Amino acid sequence: MLRLWQWLVAGVVCVLLSWGYAHRVLVAHAALDRTQRVLVVYDREDPQHGGRTKIATMQRLLASVGVPSQTEALAAYHAGQLTGDKYQGVVTLVNTPNDPVKNAAFFRDRARFTGRKLHVGQGLSAQEATQLNATRRLLDHQQVTLRAGSTWQLLPFKSVITLLQPTGPQTKIGTLRASGGGGATYAYGTVVDQAGYLPELLTTGVAMTCAMRTVATLFDQAADHAPLLTITGVTPYSDLARLRQLSRWLKAAGIPFAVSTTTVSRNTGLQGFATFTKTLREVETSGGVIFLRVPTGAVARTSSGPALEHEMVAQLNQLGQRQVIPVGLSAPGTWNQDAVLRSAGLQRAQNVLFLPDEEETLTRHADNLGATYGQSWFALQLDQLQTPQTGQGTPTTFAVPTAVTVPFPQSTRQLTAQLHRLQDLQVTWYAPQRELTAELTSASATFAYRRGTYQLNGQTVAVSTTNAGIPNYHFTRPTQVTMQNYFKYQGWVLLTFFSLTTVVLVGFLVVGRRLYRRKFFRQDKQ
Repeated sequence: MLRLWQWLVAGVVCVLLSWGYAHRVLVAHAALDRTQRVLVVYDREDPQHGGRTKIATMQRLLASVGVPSQTEALAAYHAGQLTGDKYQGVVTLVNTPNDPVKNAAFFRDRARFTGRKLHVGQGLSAQEATQLNATRRLLDHQQVTLRAGSTWQLLPFKSVITLLQPTGPQTKIGTLRASGGGGATYAYGTVVDQAGYLPELLTTGVAMTCAMRTVATLFDQAADHAPLLTITGVTPYSDLARLRQLSRWLKAAGIPFAVSTTTVSRNTGLQGFATFTKTLREVETSGGVIFLRVPTGAVARTSSGPALEHEMVAQLNQLGQRQVIPVGLSAPGTWNQDAVLRSAGLQRAQNVLFLPDEEETLTRHADNLGATYGQSWFALQLDQLQTPQTGQGTPTTFAVPTAVTVPFPQSTRQLTAQLHRLQDLQVTWYAPQRELTAELTSASATFAYRRGTYQLNGQTVAVSTTNAGIPNYHFTRPTQVTMQNYFKYQGWVLLTFFSLTTVVLVGFLVVGRRLYRRKFFRQDKQ
């Protein structure tokens, strides 16, 4: 009986201890909320030193993790804004450590905030280091090498960099070793419970992949994702014979891939458009999938929200009529930070591939509120992974859904070089035919992709290079308002009309007054 009693007591104690540990873990790692936003606060854009690129990269990273974001400058932050009711996390992004922006209200609110907190860049406080189970260590004028697995990268030289000397358990991502550090190593990315730290956000090489894993780990979304090989820069005016050659080679090599392409909604009856869509059907039959690139150039710059939506619907319908069924949309990250571009374009897709921002950014109604989608792909150029400062190894998996992009070759010589380069990579690529499910809607049709099977309004479509259309389905042409340009400029029209009317009335009053005065003057003279 004594032994039985001892076993019962021991069992109760173990249960209580296990429950207490589990409770602490659940509190420390609260479930990811896909509706509550993460506040990204940056000190300055600093475009000359890549600050704007870092902000856009963080926005795309949060989208790929699956959390909505809100971005604003530190100077615009107001006291009491950062609360658990409004936000589930905060990211402090420091771009200009030598010229700090002061906002005591933000730093006071951040210290009290109990959600997830990530500090990126210099200026880490002692309190933040304590939350990371570490003390600060400053390295002056030393060259630092970053290693992650079999890959390495020589980081850009910085006069001062703040690293962490651990005093307790941490989750470490990547290893830093200074040239004059006597063999000492430090973590590049650090996560402890709901706190995280990155000494620098670099958009190339191993540092980028470590940053991806740090953000994903902080939000409990870290996993091993195979990269999706994506060919970018395809247009209806590209060398289509070269695109067919590329797709045939990738099919023969057993490499699944995607193509990001623009299209048109006008002059679709010409032979050139028929050749273009036939080539895209060959891409689909070769194991590739299509991401429709959102409109660019004059079409996107001059279109209002309804006009832009009409343009996208027309493009989708013209492709669908010819058995080209996109699995998602590809767009610069800027589109996700604009209310009009999101609603008119991106929100019709379940899969969105976010490309780096272009030099000429497009905005309609920028609100800096990043939305989430069924799956958001983080585009990372292959050239950014293999730079002169990095080792020869290429990461085989990524912490978030990642599209490794390769520009469409502009010559046969570039095509041959790219084919050899891809063949040398020891990477298991993401296979849409086995893993991808997607849905995309237009005004009159729903396109779907179910692990290699194309569907239109729930019916299976057998894509063929010879069959040019879908005879059993007629796309409804969306209604176009014929007076759209009038209503677009109706303010100016009405202003001009009333101005002319006012001028005429004033003229009548002046003339009438003169005639009336002359009448009385004549009576007085008589």
